[in-house]
Amino acid sequence: MGIITETRLMIRDQSELLNQIAGTYKDFFRAALEYVDNAIDAATILRQHGESIDPILRIEIDTPAKKITFIDNCGGMSPQELCDLLSEVGRSKKKAVPWANGQFGFGVHAFRAFAREATFISRKEGYPEAKIKIDRTFDETTDVPCETTDGKHLSKHGTQVTISRFDPQVFKKSIFLRILVSEIEHHFDDVLRAELIKIFVSEDNAKAHQCKYFDFSPLPGSQLKKEVSLNIEGVKKKVNVDLKILDRVQENRLPVLTNKQRRIQTIADLKSYKSFLRNAGEASYVWSNPFVVGSIEINDLCSPTLIRDDLKDSPAREALYQQLLLIQAELEKSVNDIMNKKEQESYKKLGNLMSDCLSRILRSFKLKFEQIAPTGKPGKYEKGLYEETGDIPFGGEGPGGGGPGPDGVGSGGHPSIHGRSGVGEIDFGGGEGLQQKGTGPGASEEQVVSSPGPRIEFQNHAGADRVIDLGNSLIINTQHPDFIKRNVSKTGKIKLDARLLNYVSLVIAPPCIHRLFERKGKVPTVLEVGTNIVDLSTRLEQELISTVSGEEIEGAPQ
Repeated sequence: MGIITETRLMIRDQSELLNQIAGTYKDFFRAALEYVDNAIDAATILRQHGESIDPILRIEIDTPAKKITFIDNCGGMSPQELCDLLSEVGRSKKKAVPWANGQFGFGVHAFRAFAREATFISRKEGYPEAKIKIDRTFDETTDVPCETTDGKHLSKHGTQVTISRFDPQVFKKSIFLRILVSEIEHHFDDVLRAELIKIFVSEDNAKAHQCKYFDFSPLPGSQLKKEVSLNIEGVKKKVNVDLKILDRVQENRLPVLTNKQRRIQTIADLKSYKSFLRNAGEASYVWSNPFVVGSIEINDLCSPTLIRDDLKDSPAREALYQQLLLIQAELEKSVNDIMNKKEQESYKKLGNLMSDCLSRILRSFKLKFEQIAPTGKPGKYEKGLYEETGDIPFGGEGPGGGGPGPDGVGSGGHPSIHGRSGVGEIDFGGGEGLQQKGTGPGASEEQVVSSPGPRIEFQNHAGADRVIDLGNSLIINTQHPDFIKRNVSKTGKIKLDARLLNYVSLVIAPPCIHRLFERKGKVPTVLEVGTNIVDLSTRLEQELISTVSGEEIEGAPQ
């Protein structure tokens, strides 16, 4: 085969191509993050070179003039580097810095989808302050000058970017500042947490708002934090896992995948990972659990896509997802254990509420059920592991064991006498005395009392009826398909909506009504039974809705 001729790729209307690329940003707030990114990368590069810096980015919104200015103190650019912003798209200087976020130089042109003009002013040590203006209507034949300024725009070495001449729809939102701050805190949460930069946003010369990260470290919960090593083509790479299962729901704080502390996507919405899971026959439900927060940092293991909401297809991404699946399995086990505990606590509380409601309603029916109630009668002492002689399970001169306690008195506020309990210093308060004995908490004795209603309990009994009648107790089967269909909560607590309360009321009513007719020794008609069941279930449902609306049970009707 011979060569007929040769050709070369020639891109005409380059400015239009850049405008189309910029159009991949869904709104200006997402495009604005590119200019935040540039400041962060510049600050990080300075730190890598050993420079001491307190990086600050100030964002000023001028509503009347319809323009936004980004001002940083992160080293700045020389006039030549400033010119390269325009002329060297695809040859970003960050290519030599593999961990830097922008690798192609498209980011500085992100404004093109929402505004006509961007002005860049920069000052670098040893160079004059310079300015360049980019207009999205300029084509590749237009000469764009790089000019010196009066030197008064920047007080420190850094860069000022002003986006102006916006398209009409951009400034229509009255909550412009709030949305911008929200996007910055959302996208750069880990950057702010790592204190890589401070970001302030102000509007029309008002007091600036400092962007904050979501600090979940002091919140109660169970932590999953570790470092995982992966071998990618003979190179050791690290993945940092920092997750936490909280005791309370945190809305819109789902775990995220980050690269160099920059958010890529919530793991639950990471499309390529969801495809990976489908092919593996798995699902990603645990990443949507509102109790789970945190991040997984991939440390440039693989590259994000151009708009940085997913990862590019590569062998490294496949290896990452294999590891992520193992982390997911570990997380699921922890979540299931905690959710089961929460579920049982919710069922117990709901059972108490329903028992009380039913008891109040059934007082007029004069039915009798036996229930267990705690009493004030003290239970037996729980003795320690060691016992020698003596009748009282505490004594001696140890803390709480007869000798003076920390405040010099014994129980009841009286001076401590040898052999009588004093103020303890350990968990049980009894300490360990000379007779090598300790005291534990004594359990009060249970007492059987009469109640007009049965005890309501929730238990798992796969394959059993909806309600198991034990006489004094009615067990609602939480594994029955009818119950599962109505209990739609995925948070480990019962969703107390009208649908579930209606179901529970209807299944509880029949055993109670049958008990009523048994007590009377009467054989009822079908109509009598039906009428009584409907009346009781309706009253119970109304009472339950009225009662749980004031209770702190997650998902309760308000």
